[in-house]
Amino acid sequence: MKLRAILLTATLLLLPAAASAQGETEMLQQMQQLQSQTAVDTRIAEYFEKLKAAPRDPEIHFQMAEIYRDRSLFELAIASYQRALQFNSGMAKAHVGLSKVYRKQTLKSLELFEMQEAVRVAPADPEMRYALGILLMEPQTFDYNSAKKQYKELKKLQSPLAEKLGATMGMQ
Repeated sequence: MKLRAILLTATLLLLPAAASAQGETEMLQQMQQLQSQTAVDTRIAEYFEKLKAAPRDPEIHFQMAEIYRDRSLFELAIASYQRALQFNSGMAKAHVGLSKVYRKQTLKSLELFEMQEAVRVAPADPEMRYALGILLMEPQTFDYNSAKKQYKELKKLQSPLAEKLGATMGMQ
């Protein structure tokens, strides 16, 4: 019963942020799916308690999003990532998380946009540049020149990931 109250609280906290991204009905369906799962995820309950104590903490919203993404509760994950970004617009890992959700939903243009945002926010992070370069080499998002730009930036950063990206691009 306590878990149900916690889930209801989380729903109320997340609905305003996600209303534009997804209808209330679908989010409530995902909350019901979460409630009906047999194994109670104590991590969710712990993060709901943390969320009640610090509702504006972007890291808590990010961690909630990660849990939701792992459970394939994509609309709840999107809402939590967006909430994290609302409180910390420079949180590159939230953009990466959104990109991963959109990948699972096969929304390639949104996946690409979020990876580009992650690189824009954290330009010195070689792993994000590499992930963007790989994404730009996939058929649905192919852009060789943009991938080559990521390769050059990885070279400037002296990252060993430059060689991996270059090999994928057929440059070596």
